[in-house]
Amino acid sequence: MRVIERFCRGKKTDQSLNEDGLIVTDGFAAVVDGVTSKSVRRLWLPSGGVVAKDLLLAAIAGLPADATMRQVQSCLDGRLRARYATVDGDAMMFEREPWERLQANAVVYSAARHEAWLFGDCQIMVNGVQTPTVKHVDKLLGALRSFAAQALAVGGDGSDRTQDGDTTTSSAASGVAGRAEAHDADDPARDMILPFLRLQSRFANRRGEYGYFVFDGFTDPTYPIRTVPINPGDEVVLASDGYPLLRPTLAESERELDRLHRDDPQLIRDYRTTKGFAPGQESFDDRTYLRFVV
Repeated sequence: MRVIERFCRGKKTDQSLNEDGLIVTDGFAAVVDGVTSKSVRRLWLPSGGVVAKDLLLAAIAGLPADATMRQVQSCLDGRLRARYATVDGDAMMFEREPWERLQANAVVYSAARHEAWLFGDCQIMVNGVQTPTVKHVDKLLGALRSFAAQALAVGGDGSDRTQDGDTTTSSAASGVAGRAEAHDADDPARDMILPFLRLQSRFANRRGEYGYFVFDGFTDPTYPIRTVPINPGDEVVLASDGYPLLRPTLAESERELDRLHRDDPQLIRDYRTTKGFAPGQESFDDRTYLRFVV
């Protein structure tokens, strides 16, 4: 494969906190996206996403070139599961509290198998055609955060107006907003949906309407994994979901990201997601882009 362009940048100034990563070997090309932690116990430093990303990149670097999709899944997921044994405490904790697990998504191209595997919601585009990867639960929670953000904006004067025109104080809304601001003054709507983001982890690696795949040490070895055939001469883009509007080139993808930043910085209208652009940051998420020709 011939790499045309590659880019990986964390949303924070300190790039050691970047939860995205990419790797290109003789046998594989991959983008890995560590999941933003919703941990209560704060077990992983500097973050669960960074630890998960680093573990998966190391595992991919050691893969045999002819590894099958299921062998890759088992190897990567096993690397996370093994890490849990190093944590002091109740060995059953990670089964009972899935939000404490290391989690990551990945898209992996195999040169030997002439195909790419979508392990979760990382993105792929082949010859300008993108494979949809947005999870149903992400659409649901993105819409919920949009609702919360717009409700807080409407009630920005600290009161709600009844149908009769009477003005009453909304203790529920202001109370929730106040608690949210104590956690994240820049995005109180995200704090309001945080309990649901933790509940989401209960659907990890389950089938059904809200189920989804994610590497967390507990994946189902029979879970359906989307496979994309890759032929010689194909131009391939692998990316994390830090590019919500993926385009065939890095420059075009960056322009779309800049447009979203300008037109909808909270990401509650044009592209509804579970977090927005924080003040002073050029992106709402870590982002990775890899383009190559087979």
